[in-house]
Amino acid sequence: MRIVCIGGGHGLSTVLEALNSGNHHLSAIIATTDNGGSTGRLRADKRLVALGDIRRCIDSLANKNHLMSVLSQHRFGFEHDVKGHSVGNLILSALCELTQSPSKAIQEYARLLNVGHAIYPMSESPVDLIATAKNGTRIEGECEVDALSDLPQALYLSDKTISAVPEAVRDIYNADMILIGPGSALTSVTPPLLVNDIKNALLNTSACRVFIENVCKENSVMSSISPCEHAAWLADLIGYKFFDLCLSVDALGAMDTRVDFNNLNKESISTHNKQQLKFVIESMIAHPKKEKLPSLIH
Repeated sequence: MRIVCIGGGHGLSTVLEALNSGNHHLSAIIATTDNGGSTGRLRADKRLVALGDIRRCIDSLANKNHLMSVLSQHRFGFEHDVKGHSVGNLILSALCELTQSPSKAIQEYARLLNVGHAIYPMSESPVDLIATAKNGTRIEGECEVDALSDLPQALYLSDKTISAVPEAVRDIYNADMILIGPGSALTSVTPPLLVNDIKNALLNTSACRVFIENVCKENSVMSSISPCEHAAWLADLIGYKFFDLCLSVDALGAMDTRVDFNNLNKESISTHNKQQLKFVIESMIAHPKKEKLPSLIH
């Protein structure tokens, strides 16, 4: 089964890790607009795409006992220019300089960690996320968009002409299933959807496009919208419908026949359970027709 996963942040790495043990060909298309933390410092000169989410996704697919995987996630703690940087981010940055191509750098980094799945940046061109506030103010930068107090009127990229990686577009067209999210709706999920090549591929692919809703409300301006309304609201914001089905938390529970969802629901849940994601997504693969899926999927 050819599955394409689109998004960023911790949500995408969770989905990839959940599906890693299955007999699937996985492709990940990852947001590259982050301008905070270690990633923001590395791309401050505007010559790099954001690498942190890419590194996190590759690490999620690697053998956790692999020395390189452990080293990659280590962050320097001593007072120095490298304080707060993860080793993996620095290695990826060095590979970008050596190869002069983010895609080639990612391939080499994945090879170092023995990761065989396809990992792509949403574009090889550095770009920022831009929002227009209700009063017309232009807000530039992912962190700044995340800090909005009101929902934006528009969301777009600083360069609307950037191209997607051709192999990523090819994989969308050839996919059997496309998983979008979960994660921060404005800053992790949406950026790849704003790349025209990716938009056109999503509109024309024959794959089933599934939006995975967040487990709980976001700690952002999106908290004013219920997770079950995120996909429809985002579609209105960016101007096209990018999904066929929305996989809600209730649907995940209803489809997970291994557990008593009523008891599970009483627990404090803030992140998706990887085993549940794997079980439900593979159930959907086994029964792909919409009419065979629970009515909780909308």
